[in-house]
Amino acid sequence: MIVTVSNQYGAGALAAARRAADELGYRLVDQELPVVVAKRLHTSPEAVNASEDPSRNLGERLVSGLELGTPEISLTSGAQPSFDRDCLREVQLAVREFASQGNVVIVGRGAHAILGRRDDVLRVFMHAPRDWRLHHIMDALHVGHEVAAAEVERIDRARRAYLHDYYQIEWGDPKYFDLCIDTAHFGVEGSARLIVVAANA
Repeated sequence: MIVTVSNQYGAGALAAARRAADELGYRLVDQELPVVVAKRLHTSPEAVNASEDPSRNLGERLVSGLELGTPEISLTSGAQPSFDRDCLREVQLAVREFASQGNVVIVGRGAHAILGRRDDVLRVFMHAPRDWRLHHIMDALHVGHEVAAAEVERIDRARRAYLHDYYQIEWGDPKYFDLCIDTAHFGVEGSARLIVVAANA
């Protein structure tokens, strides 16, 4: 079984995904994925993450990723910024390879869009009211309300743009998921339990 977990920022999805993976005995794939992609592209995980930076438009992400991956290349070199497309291709390949091994929980990276609707895939979306997410971020990161609000806006906008730009789907649209969970209602432990029950079903 493959579980993909997508989420609104601050909804506590990573903690719930980790707990669900532990209970199921599945492998958790989160920060491991950009490391794998970076090795294949002979660059850094930071460069891979930068290629998905939602605070910039698609063209700016292309240039940013290229600069971080090969800082010696100047913008006047005439090189075509293909780094972003390379990252996307390698992310898709890596997600499919992890999925082919089975018994895995994959967090983010558009895995639900990459794998699509399959009998062996449980696509989960985790959400919560904005105020709940803000307080969760404030408590977890020890930041003020203004910083938390700015991050929620920035990262939610980036995830929406990423899914729209690369997969032409609306981020958070329930028709692309099998299970949608309000973590403010169920909490981390309850949300993890729902994932476990759904995966076993």
